[in-house]
Amino acid sequence: MLKLAGCLCILLASSGMAYSCVFRLRLELYQIETLLELLTAVEGEITYSRCPLPELLEHLAEHMPKPYDEILMQSSRRMEENTQADIPALWSDVCGQYCAQLVIPKEAYEILLRAGEIFAYSSLEASLKLLRLSQRKLELVFEGRNAEFASRRKLYCCLCYMAGLFSIIILL
Repeated sequence: MLKLAGCLCILLASSGMAYSCVFRLRLELYQIETLLELLTAVEGEITYSRCPLPELLEHLAEHMPKPYDEILMQSSRRMEENTQADIPALWSDVCGQYCAQLVIPKEAYEILLRAGEIFAYSSLEASLKLLRLSQRKLELVFEGRNAEFASRRKLYCCLCYMAGLFSIIILL
């Protein structure tokens, strides 16, 4: 009876591990997609509202989910406190503070960091070109990760369940 309870616990643990791995993959896709939405929203705000940068970031933060809303609000506050700050450096510093909450690949994180350069340009045309380039790169990253999702999900589930089954065999 005790071995049966142990086998059941091992099976539940391997199921939980598989769920955790798949959840992380879905969270990664969600955060990449949200970053793409953020870049699209930035493009719209830069093009049409033309309000000061701290106000623009506060307005965008109201419509973004975590952790992007926190990044935008923190950046806005720091820009208001220090108007002479180097915007790309300030943006990189704020993004670095929230790096642990971001579950995005390195390529997407680099695109997020480049958003600080978009804010630094005084020319609207240069900002929009850099923003559109960043959007295209991020779309490619998203499409690649989305294409890998099914195979990685299957791999993680198989590995977790196989490890659980081997553990059960060893227990018996």
